[in-house]
Amino acid sequence: MILRSIGSVTTFFKSDLGIRFVAEAAARGSGFVITPLLAWSLGAAVFGSYTQVLAFSFALVPVVSAGIGYSVIRRLAGSKDDNRSRATLYVAAAMISLICAGFGALLCVFSSEVATFLSLDVGTSETNLMILVAVLSWLAALEALVQEYLRAMQKVRQSLYVQFASIAVHIATLLVAAYLGALSIWLAVVLLGISKLVVIFILIVVMVFCQKEEIESPYSLPAIGTLLAGIPFMLAGLAEWASNLGDRLVVGRYLGPEFVAQYVAAVMLLSTIVALGAPLWWLLFPEMVKYTKLSDWKGCKERVQERTTLFVELSIPTLCLLSLLADPLISLLVNTQATGMTPVVVILGLAVLTNQISTGWEYFVIAMSSGKQLVSVTVCCLASGFLVAVLAAPIWGILGVASGILIGKSLLAGSLAYIANRAGFGGGVWKKNQAIVVLCANSMIFIVISITTFFVSPVGLFYELLLSGGMFLFLQMVAYGAYFRLGGISQLQTLQ
Repeated sequence: MILRSIGSVTTFFKSDLGIRFVAEAAARGSGFVITPLLAWSLGAAVFGSYTQVLAFSFALVPVVSAGIGYSVIRRLAGSKDDNRSRATLYVAAAMISLICAGFGALLCVFSSEVATFLSLDVGTSETNLMILVAVLSWLAALEALVQEYLRAMQKVRQSLYVQFASIAVHIATLLVAAYLGALSIWLAVVLLGISKLVVIFILIVVMVFCQKEEIESPYSLPAIGTLLAGIPFMLAGLAEWASNLGDRLVVGRYLGPEFVAQYVAAVMLLSTIVALGAPLWWLLFPEMVKYTKLSDWKGCKERVQERTTLFVELSIPTLCLLSLLADPLISLLVNTQATGMTPVVVILGLAVLTNQISTGWEYFVIAMSSGKQLVSVTVCCLASGFLVAVLAAPIWGILGVASGILIGKSLLAGSLAYIANRAGFGGGVWKKNQAIVVLCANSMIFIVISITTFFVSPVGLFYELLLSGGMFLFLQMVAYGAYFRLGGISQLQTLQ
């Protein structure tokens, strides 16, 4: 029996889905290596400066890529002409490079004005900073283009291998630099760029050697209409950046780099909730496509509710535990004394939950071919949330920024619910009774532990972690362990 189980697990992790799980774990887990490594080596304030540089660089990726990866490469999906597909990739890469060069020159001209948006705890030339930002944006855009190309050519494993390689090279070079005592904020940024450059170079070399020798007709540049089709994706990319990374620049602008470090650590802790949902949504979308093609709206809704309810059962306890341990965990991650971060984690956690729970509605909208409407709604809602964060930051500080993100995610979830139900979804994405049980049980546990720790006042991070974490796990088992064991966990057996 044990050997059969081991064999099933081995077979699973050899499949595309299994590799996808491992890739998700690697992407989320790398942050728990890189963050403490940089924060403890360089200090919380310098690490906060580092994250702002990355956030600003990645803000430019949708701009310099101009949606070309989506509008040109996606047209190659299922193509059997590898040579022509590679030619398209090279042309798209050249166009992105030209755009990035022009944008980089513009940044250098207005370097003094642009640098005011960053709150850095390190001194450097503004022009050199803009050059570094432009180069990192260019490399990130090229890496995203190559991954999009591999997905379009249905080379799932190769796409995931790119992700593995980039993460491995980045962590390995950082560890070597830290061991040699040469780690600095600028070296960390350069090493990130090098990791992307190495992966891109290897992929291009492999594609060149795999090129067929057949003579084909010359490849012409993409039509103007094809390029313009990428603009909505560029706007959507900017909105996604504003919601997922732009808040770090807002925190840095009004509160300083050390608060950025604490904010980033809070977001990183909450990425575990995203990781819990990723495998469920990976399975959900093809199932929904199958049901919608058969016009089986009832079956589609039931499957969405099964997956979403399971996610709620897993994620709400996780959010409660992270909220209880917010201060000691953040303090350990970024080597600073974090206080009062529980409300921030709760608000950001609600934003993450809202965004993840609305996945069923989002997939239904996509399955019903409402892509343009989805892009428009995403841009408007997330941009509105970011605007609220900018306006609220000077008044309520880090709580104001978190509240703005929650508002943006809530607007998007409500809009997706409205569009999906108009298209025929027919209701909510969760089973209300089970969700209420989980929510009430965890709320009571959260209140009990919060009151207990307030009066006990554990001294030291270790005792706070031990007391809060131990009480939480014990009360979870008492409160609804039997229900969870018979209800939620049994659903995991249906995942295939």
